[in-house]
Amino acid sequence: MAAGKGPTGYRKFRAPTDLWKRFGDAVEAGPDPEADMSKVLRQFIRWYVGETNADLPKQPPKGPWSTPDTGEQA
Repeated sequence: MAAGKGPTGYRKFRAPTDLWKRFGDAVEAGPDPEADMSKVLRQFIRWYVGETNADLPKQPPKGPWSTPDTGEQA
């Protein structure tokens, strides 16, 4: 790592624009009034790597952000 280029805690995340917007809409409609997109992603990552006591973030009910699986790959 180059001098002065240490981690800042900021990470880029690539997602299709439509998916990112639908994710934001779903987070806003979700059950956690304190949640933002970063918080939900961190919760998912903690669960995914198997941190002790980590749970999946709670999903909102189905809404306009919910669409049938398009078969799109990550």
